[in-house]
Amino acid sequence: MKKSSKFTAPRVLFVVAMDSELQPLLKTLGKPKTSKILDTFPLYETSYKSVKIFIVHTYVGDVNASIAGFEAIREVNPDYVIKFGAVGGSYRESKAGDIIIPLGFFHRGGWITRNKITHTPTADASTWDSIFGEKDYQIQESRNNLGGMPYYFPVREEQIELCKSTLRSMNLKFQTAYVGGGNIWMFDQSVLTNVVECMLPITKTHDRFVSDMESYALAHACYLKRRSFLGCYIVASNDYLDESYDPIKVTDFCRKLVPYALELVSTFHIKR
Repeated sequence: MKKSSKFTAPRVLFVVAMDSELQPLLKTLGKPKTSKILDTFPLYETSYKSVKIFIVHTYVGDVNASIAGFEAIREVNPDYVIKFGAVGGSYRESKAGDIIIPLGFFHRGGWITRNKITHTPTADASTWDSIFGEKDYQIQESRNNLGGMPYYFPVREEQIELCKSTLRSMNLKFQTAYVGGGNIWMFDQSVLTNVVECMLPITKTHDRFVSDMESYALAHACYLKRRSFLGCYIVASNDYLDESYDPIKVTDFCRKLVPYALELVSTFHIKR
């Protein structure tokens, strides 16, 4: 007689960069147990329904995220890691308040300041080439310099579908987009078009991407630690149209994002 499979609720690690993203989560989840990663990065422990939830506050930037994210994964041993918060919409149709389902994560900050055709130095960023990517020469560069690790980290298809079904069940609209990480913000339309040409994966199904400083570093950490990584994102401003960024609105947007994030994690189950 076969034993029945046993499914248990998972351990989920939320990663936030800004306090304006953190507070809506904490206010919804109630008073958590608190500690610190490396005596620096706040770590919160709580639960939602039967899901064990941890939240690490990495502060802003990909360096902080790579350190705090990796250490948090090692310390709490999560089944899932979720980046939670606001992103910049880097395509024309994006608008503040759009919920984004990530298709995958790429590096949007590694540039060669030479013209990609003539290879001469130039200040015109719309003609720059990129260090990382999936073109023939970029693959060779990336494999040598990244120790065989991939350049692009896709989200698993079943996780994308789970995000879609969760949002549909809540009657919430969404967009899918690629997520570019790195500590550089671009607003010139020709430069953002250059990102699409140089940095999106060769398997891309469209040109939509959003910008988040920490996500690519976290995707790397999750790849190394063999953890599932995805994001619950909401657009704070349209970078492509140079829409003004309002920090006060970030909290309002993230407050609207919390029910989706918690409904999503409540659907996770782990086979033990």
